[in-house]
Amino acid sequence: MTGSSMYRDRPHLETRTKIVATLGPAVWDEPTLTQLLEAGVDVARINCSHADHESIRRQVARVRRAAMRLDKPTAILLDLQGPKIRTGKVPTPLQLGQGDILTVVMNSDVIGEGTRVGTTYPEMVDDVSIDDLVLFADGALSGVVHAVRPAEGDEPGEVDIRMTHGGPLGSHKGINLPGVALSVPCLTEKDLGDLAVGLDVGVDYVALSFVQRASDIAELKQKMAEHGQPDVPVIAKIEKPQAVDAIDEILALAEGVMVARGDLGVEVSIEKVPVYQKRIISAAQRWGRLCITATQMLDSMERNPRPTRAETTDVANAILDGTDAVMLSGETSVGDYPILAVRMMDRIAREVEGSRFFTPTRLDEMVWLEGTSGGLVVRSACWAASQCNCPLVVFSWSGQTARQASKTRPLGPIYALTSNAQTADRLSLAWGVTPLVVPPVDSVDELVNIGARALVDQGYVSQGEELVILAGPSPVAETANLFKLHVAGG
Repeated sequence: MTGSSMYRDRPHLETRTKIVATLGPAVWDEPTLTQLLEAGVDVARINCSHADHESIRRQVARVRRAAMRLDKPTAILLDLQGPKIRTGKVPTPLQLGQGDILTVVMNSDVIGEGTRVGTTYPEMVDDVSIDDLVLFADGALSGVVHAVRPAEGDEPGEVDIRMTHGGPLGSHKGINLPGVALSVPCLTEKDLGDLAVGLDVGVDYVALSFVQRASDIAELKQKMAEHGQPDVPVIAKIEKPQAVDAIDEILALAEGVMVARGDLGVEVSIEKVPVYQKRIISAAQRWGRLCITATQMLDSMERNPRPTRAETTDVANAILDGTDAVMLSGETSVGDYPILAVRMMDRIAREVEGSRFFTPTRLDEMVWLEGTSGGLVVRSACWAASQCNCPLVVFSWSGQTARQASKTRPLGPIYALTSNAQTADRLSLAWGVTPLVVPPVDSVDELVNIGARALVDQGYVSQGEELVILAGPSPVAETANLFKLHVAGG
């Protein structure tokens, strides 16, 4: 069965590559948000860089109402802003030319004028060295560190930067220090406040920005544990070269990663981004973790009803590389064509998944499933589903088994049945998984019968169709120890 024929034979099935949409003014109202989910969005992203506490609460409530209206499991991703380093206030943009010396003062209250500007990152004077590269405004301006003057008495420290590419520098513009290990905490006061609100209102995932090392993930998980919710999955945003170098250690702790190509393309030479993207996606596959590819995927659709050929190819290649999800940012948050952008993403995914270039993962490459009886059962069930060319039905309380199965990229559909509504929402991010909520039961046999009946009644499978069943030792088991062939309605 090819992907294209599968969609034709199963009209209820959504694209297996998941679509993440960033919320914003273009889709605030609930009718448009409902259209967004109908068009194929599986995950709603709340960008905390542009949200206060009340906005977070309001966005979560709107998504939940729209999802309930459609009876569609939908995940909500809380994307923390992180320690974004910015310039201070500049009433009139500084006009900087090549060779000019810009003095960055380690005080955010300094009013920028002439060739002096403040910064929100006072630790910069301790972290940089002579000749370090410094970028401003997402790389539009750049220079190298010329001199470093530590603080003396009441006078703040200063860093002189000789500009190599000048231009106007305004208020609150981003500052990037490629290759510099930052001493700034991974969680700011704003992040901690946003995190507390997000956990209170029940977000499904938390994304951590500017991850540098595995300890950043451990710190976030500790904060969530202190809040009484240690099990909310964490997505590590990979946008610094230090994180790429430490990707295995990070993936050992995080439940997933985001290829955050915006800041990554500023932190490293832009020609390296495609190679880094492949490294990150490959590592996520190797570890059996979720992966989102993000930034400028259909960027021109903020302004135009059709994407460029290059953007279409970019999305397709990310899917072929093995990403679980593709993300829309400005296209849905502030763009002129949010619904068309989602539909285009959906069409590209269907075409790619139905092509001969899209192939299942080799089971012998799934080393993260080795060494456990549960892993052996998952691999065996996925192999059987491919050989029999039939749906894989996974009964999963926590979602772990369904996520493991999804990483094998079977050619047929994966249906994840759970009595936990939150698990169903979270599985909306797992590639190829269609989550369904079923009533709680006491035995696996009862669960199989009820689940198969639900699939038939909702039109996902046909009466008499053969299914591969993957389940744990009980309806709330965390690992699989059972797989069997079952006839729907039999």
